[in-house]
Parts: sequence; C-alpha cells; structure tokens
Amino acid sequence: MQPNSRSWTRRVAAAAALALALGLAGPVADAKKLWKNEWIITVTVPDSPSGNHFGTRTFNILARNFNAPPSPLPLRKLTATAEDTTAVQGVWRQVGKNFSLTFELPCEPGSTCGTLLVRGRFNSKTTMRGQAYMVWDTPDPENVARFETVNGTFEGVKK
Repeated sequence: MQPNSRSWTRRVAAAAALALALGLAGPVADAKKLWKNEWIITVTVPDSPSGNHFGTRTFNILARNFNAPPSPLPLRKLTATAEDTTAVQGVWRQVGKNFSLTFELPCEPGSTCGTLLVRGRFNSKTTMRGQAYMVWDTPDPENVARFETVNGTFEGVKK
C-alpha cells in the first residue's frame, strides 16, 4: 500500500506544481505602471511587393488592465484609434519592459485588409519603440505565414 500512496502523492504534487506554473506563466509584470494612460504610437511600414500601402500611420492606444471574460492566455484588451477616428479592438501582453500588441486594421469591403503586430520595449515611463509587422490578406505561398508580410518600425509616447 505504501508504494501506491507515494506514487499518488507524487502525482498530486506534480499536478499541483503544473497548475501553479500554468497559472503564473503569463503575469503582466508592472502593467499598471507602464500602461497607466493612453499611448500614441507612430508606425512606419514600407509598401509590400504586391503594392499594398501602409506608409506611416499614427494610432491612439488605450490599453485596459482587465481580463473579462477570463482568458487562459496572458492577454489584455486594447482599443486602437486611427487618425480618422476609426476605433478597433485588439490585445496586448507585457512581460517586464517588453510587450507586444496586435489589432486588425480598419478596411473597406472589397479592399485588402491586414493585421498589425507590434513588438517592443518601454525605454522609459513615457517612451517605447520596436518592430512592427504588417500581415496583409494577400496570399504569398513563399512566405512561412502564407500571407504577404512586411517589416517596419514604431515609436510611441505616453499621452
């Protein structure tokens, strides 16, 4: 009886450790401090090989520090407002001073749409910068993502 009891105890301990690790796997470190207010980010992405145009665009990013409904992923919600006041929803995550965010660009029916991904770092409490990746809805069988992807940069300041 003793060996089965030990085995069962080890399994329970391992399961508890795994559950605890999964629960703590994606904390949003210092999010209240760094995402406290709105941010203005300016993204610059060159034209794609097929002619999709992004150029330089500015977005107001309002990140919210709540998670409703709960998600198993360490993601939080954001609202990105374009210069023409079109607002879209997206998600963001942060680990220490590193962060990423993503949202779909507003687009007209029948036009090429895309997803903007931004990965960067807070340089201070009021500035951020990093890489921007534009994934267009244009198929590209040569690309590992299977869609046309163009790399760019971004900079942000706290509003």
